Amino acid sequence: MKKTLLSFALLGLCSMASAQLSTRENQDTRYKFGGRPVAGDMALVFGLTLNNASFGDGSDSTARSISTWNRLSKGNLLTFKKFIQDDLAIRAGFRLARDSRSIKGEVDSTQFIPATLAEFEYKKSTREYMLVPGIEKHFSNSNIFDVYAGADLYLGFGRDRMVESYIFRDTDDNDVHTMTTPYTIVGLGGIVGFNVFVLDLPIALGVEYGWSAFWQLGNKTKHEVEQGTDSWEYYTVGGDPNTAGGANTQYSSVKQKYNTMDTNDQVRLVLNIYFN
Repeated sequence: MKKTLLSFALLGLCSMASAQLSTRENQDTRYKFGGRPVAGDMALVFGLTLNNASFGDGSDSTARSISTWNRLSKGNLLTFKKFIQDDLAIRAGFRLARDSRSIKGEVDSTQFIPATLAEFEYKKSTREYMLVPGIEKHFSNSNIFDVYAGADLYLGFGRDRMVESYIFRDTDDNDVHTMTTPYTIVGLGGIVGFNVFVLDLPIALGVEYGWSAFWQLGNKTKHEVEQGTDSWEYYTVGGDPNTAGGANTQYSSVKQKYNTMDTNDQVRLVLNIYFN
């Protein structure tokens, strides 16, 4: 009897479930697209470079390694964008970097522990400033797909400086060595790209590629030396190919330029987060 009642109960539950499934309405999964920016909107811009994250690699001090996009890593550019018209945007990136250390002291000397060194001074600093203004012209009015062309100008300035100074007691054998390495970087870039707007969110994903050229001026080190009553200066070049002069050839004067240009040397995925 119990088995019969249990069978009828299960049959009733199945009938109810079947009735519910047969009358169920699927949830509306239609999404609208409308995240396209207009005049006055701004954007935070992030990029993942697929083939070349920076100008130069710094491996032999020939070309400074400078990041050319914002990849959320230390030393990358901070990049932003603003639409001044519905189809025209200006963008800019910048980097301000400085690293320094200094020590200056008088060396203690007593009758029990005499010291010939009287004073010591050490300074080392590295600074770099980079500004990258740019412009974009957008061609499509679609709320889903966007195609644009643009151009960037790279302006970079930097300097490395190091000072080592040893002043001795009761002698003229003082030793002061100052090394200064200034450099300037100028670059041009022409890009084409596309964005795909993500649903109704203020987000767009895209790809940029094109042509770029970079020139590096300077990047030679000036040495100023004082030893005793004598003083002189000379220049050295990092990664010097002058094998006849030996390592760290000393020049009375020297000029150095570096240039590179190519197509598609900066292909990158781009994420734009819009706001106003």
